[in-house]
Amino acid sequence: MKKQWKGGFFALLLIALGIYLTGCGAGVTTTSVQTTEQSFNEPVKYEGPKARIAVANFKCKAAKCGGRIGAGVRDMLVDALVRTGKFIVLERGEGLEEIKKELELGQSGLVQPEKAPQVGMMEGADILVVGSIVAFEPNAGGVKGGIGGLIPKVPLLGGVKIGKEEAYIALTLRFIDVRTGRIINSTRVEGKASSFSVGGLGGGILGTIPLGGGLEVYRNTPMEKAVMVLIDNAVKAIEKYVPEDYYRYKGSQTTQPKAQPVSTAQPTTQVTQAPQTQQEPQGKLIFSEDFESYGIGQTPPIGQFTGNNASVVTIVDANKKITKAVVLKGRGKICNKNLQLKDFILEADYSVVHNYCDAGYIYLRVRENPLIAYRVHVSGCGEFSIEKLAGNSSVQIANIKVKDVKPINNWTHVKIIVNNANLKVYANNRLVIDINDNDPNMNYAGYVCFERRIEDVNYDNIKVYSLE
Repeated sequence: MKKQWKGGFFALLLIALGIYLTGCGAGVTTTSVQTTEQSFNEPVKYEGPKARIAVANFKCKAAKCGGRIGAGVRDMLVDALVRTGKFIVLERGEGLEEIKKELELGQSGLVQPEKAPQVGMMEGADILVVGSIVAFEPNAGGVKGGIGGLIPKVPLLGGVKIGKEEAYIALTLRFIDVRTGRIINSTRVEGKASSFSVGGLGGGILGTIPLGGGLEVYRNTPMEKAVMVLIDNAVKAIEKYVPEDYYRYKGSQTTQPKAQPVSTAQPTTQVTQAPQTQQEPQGKLIFSEDFESYGIGQTPPIGQFTGNNASVVTIVDANKKITKAVVLKGRGKICNKNLQLKDFILEADYSVVHNYCDAGYIYLRVRENPLIAYRVHVSGCGEFSIEKLAGNSSVQIANIKVKDVKPINNWTHVKIIVNNANLKVYANNRLVIDINDNDPNMNYAGYVCFERRIEDVNYDNIKVYSLE
């Protein structure tokens, strides 16, 4: 009789256990956001323009978030951004300190000069991503229970417990324009995962789940799943909230030049046209002005140029010869409105009267009512940038400082190629900016202008080649 009762009891126990497991089977693995392994392991190849971005270390503001966790989440996000192919991701973590050490070693005299890395060649970010972990719950709650709640304790099962564990993590992100310090956008992303588990003191049916501090201890747990969901959502948020204007770098190229070995050779004194090493279009010469046919002191109109605060002066050119040029003073600006071009090459020599960095602006594709144009900033100390103007507003789409592009006898030769959506800027035979701007509002014909920025500036040998 006892044997029959025991057999019936265990049969009943197994049936009850099967019913409980079946009822919870639908909750084996759930996440708050749908994601797949392809997001991380098999990214679709992206070949469009890229944004230049850096990710700062994340702060831990949640009670259960340790310092190592913030750094770990940040590193995972950096890896994920690189894999998208949509960003030029710049190192701002531990690797930056190691780079500094290598640069210091290169300047210490211990490394051969021609093999030493050159200081000042690192790229700067356009966008800085700053974040804080505001929620970190490895066990955020859920249904937990034991067989003892249904049937008295049975030694055979070793006190088996059945439960559903949940993990939750949340991150706030701010996207900052490095040049202006403005917060462009901010958002909150989350990751949540749950896992049905069975564990026991003596080793349950599904085994035990180890817990501890740091990301590594969460491997194969709901928190690992939650972190992966968080990273996937963070990447999507960055792609969504970084404005389209910041995606301006073509392919693997950036506006930053390749590092060159340190050289003691003196620069040539001849200002010449930029070399056509990339098979650039030649164009047809349609305008040339060297100001030689005008009297000293003549003001606009000067040939085809109209404007104000400009006059013809005698100067010493880059080849150390006496010649004439036009000088812009005050709010000086001259324009050639006869040139209505969309695709063209513009070349000019310029010099800053008092050797000041801010030389001036060159305007391209200028249209009026409202004002729409590209504005190229040229200088005497290797600083170059491109802005888009629309009415009273402007946005910078490229910026670089190149230390080894220096004036030759106080003169710099600039060459600008505007061809459909592509803009290239050469300075003294050096390609310094190469970007694509796919804004259809900018792809129209317009005229060209030259303007003084802060310091008086001379312009000479202005040439325009049509590509149309």
